[in-house]
Amino acid sequence: MTQLPIRLFSGDPYRCDRALRERETALREIDPGIERHLLFADEVDVASLTMELQSASLFSLGRHFVIRQVGRVKKTKAFAALLEIGLPEGTYLTLLGTDLKATNPIVKAAKAADAFATLPAPRGRAIQGAAAAILDERTLRLPAAALRTLVMRSGGSLTAIEQEADKLRLLGAPIDDGIARRLVFSNSEQSVYPLYDRVGEGDLRGALCELETLRDNPGRVLGGAIRHLTRLVMVRLLLDRRTPRADLGSWVGQPEWLLKRLMGQAKGRSLQELAHLLRTAVRLDREIKQGRVPAADALLTLVLSATPRGQRVPG
Repeated sequence: MTQLPIRLFSGDPYRCDRALRERETALREIDPGIERHLLFADEVDVASLTMELQSASLFSLGRHFVIRQVGRVKKTKAFAALLEIGLPEGTYLTLLGTDLKATNPIVKAAKAADAFATLPAPRGRAIQGAAAAILDERTLRLPAAALRTLVMRSGGSLTAIEQEADKLRLLGAPIDDGIARRLVFSNSEQSVYPLYDRVGEGDLRGALCELETLRDNPGRVLGGAIRHLTRLVMVRLLLDRRTPRADLGSWVGQPEWLLKRLMGQAKGRSLQELAHLLRTAVRLDREIKQGRVPAADALLTLVLSATPRGQRVPG
């Protein structure tokens, strides 16, 4: 099947990732040896990428550049110019974003190139239909009541539904509504901030419990953890310098209620320990973006690294 050189998928994260997988499968049928280059939009140097897209690879005839998180681009007009360049034969570019606005220059450029595809999240009864399709792919059948429970407890997120479906399939037994209620984690109104607090406190058991119920993108969660650790390092440094409490808020730039919480966590850790954790988090984030480690594994590594040596999880 012929594939367009450039595609921009915008909308529901699950549907965008699915479209990407289908495109990659089609490209591998065209060229089994095609190279895959994963990038994140907020770290792309447009001039360098433009040169790379227009050059030839030394190792293969085909190349596929995947750029995620297009919505985080700041210089949208310069980035949109990537969609206007001519690509050599065998070179493909795929962009992914979450619900990009029609006024976004990148969207306008993609539409002008006939390369834009919007994949909105299903609404209402369509969510159950999408959930049933996910289950069918796994040869998993649920009664209507159990299916409704799966959708409700997953908060309508297709990504969460897919993860729960994989878990339910491992059970290897018929699943009724009662089993679904006991096994499916609730995804509604889940916040990442308790996880950040447990990491800051070095609470392994609490952090693992928060991580288990979290259904957010692990790469994005890790980015938030980096910001949290950066604040803790700043607070610990100011405390070590005996900065007056009245000046702490202005230096850190956070409201009083958050400053109090940060101080409580920072007081229990040394500056050396917090700086080491921050360096670890930054390294893991870099390895994710280089494609060297899955985001979920990197996040778990950070959680384990944030635990003081010798702490054990009660059995």
